[in-house]
Amino acid sequence: MSDTLGFGIAGCGMIAAYHAEAIEDIDGAEVVATWDIAEDSARELAEKHDVDWYTDYDAFIGRGDLDVVNVCGPSGTHGPTGVPAAEAGKHLIVEKPLEITLDKCDRLISAAEDAGTKLAVIFQSRFKDDARLAKDAVEGDKLGDLVYAEATVKWFRAQEYYDTSEWKGTWELDGGGALMNQAIHAIDQLQWLAGDPEQVSAYCAALAHERIEVEDTATASLRFKNGALGSVTAMTSAYPGYAKRIELYGTEGSIVLEDDELVRWNFRDESEKDSQIKERIQKAAEEDEEAMGAASASAGMTSEFHRREIEDVIEAIRGDGVPAISGKEGRKSVELIRGIYRSAEAGEPVTFPLG
Repeated sequence: MSDTLGFGIAGCGMIAAYHAEAIEDIDGAEVVATWDIAEDSARELAEKHDVDWYTDYDAFIGRGDLDVVNVCGPSGTHGPTGVPAAEAGKHLIVEKPLEITLDKCDRLISAAEDAGTKLAVIFQSRFKDDARLAKDAVEGDKLGDLVYAEATVKWFRAQEYYDTSEWKGTWELDGGGALMNQAIHAIDQLQWLAGDPEQVSAYCAALAHERIEVEDTATASLRFKNGALGSVTAMTSAYPGYAKRIELYGTEGSIVLEDDELVRWNFRDESEKDSQIKERIQKAAEEDEEAMGAASASAGMTSEFHRREIEDVIEAIRGDGVPAISGKEGRKSVELIRGIYRSAEAGEPVTFPLG
């Protein structure tokens, strides 16, 4: 393996630019090529980074200097894009979701395992500082027994968001609506922090948009395997859009994150570090530094946390380890979302794991 890993961007839509920017900020990593079925898209991103571009996928993955493929196309194309790359011996970094069905997720996971290559799924929110603090608190039993956990994504997307895309709002390529596309980051965090779900009961509907096949409003009640209760709310119908929230409540304390930043940090027995965190939260509130993030659009995004996750994958490649968010880890959010869809369609609770 050379000192520098070569990365190729497969699918050159909006999110691809963040991948490319993150890679270029990492020592020992470089973008070597782009690919897209649309020539203009492949060329535009390639010219920005002064690399080769392709519309021939076999030629793209056949490059000898290509070590890692970043799969950034529509959700329902991740499998057809990722499997041949793994079979060609390439490591994979797949944008969320891993795929849109569990069968497709499993085929991707198996392809990487059979090829002996690494597979990671982008859930960059896990790499944010306050999310890590929350994870450490949960693992350190600071919350006591978890009693309730909630993920709330009340965002807004105008009708044009769906009308100007050939794949958004479709089952075939988007795999779902507000849950699969927008709320999946929060759903990933919820199960990462609260644990695996045991049962879900849900409702889904398209209430504020026309000409879409999927939900723009969803609500689900959960019971976790650890006994805690919880809920998920996902919307692209909540004008003008509000901060993503993760809420955790236990017998000894509570934690609330808004757009991955702590806004509540309360424990029955508080340490000096806890007091310092609370003071920071209070100062931010007084300065009115509320960040809307992606509540109404993608403005405000940064490549910093993609960079952190890609660095983790590079470490796994060079050290023959397992990425923090492996294919099997990334599959969990898809299973929870598919369970929500199944419950909403059947009109009855669904139990995990899904059969």
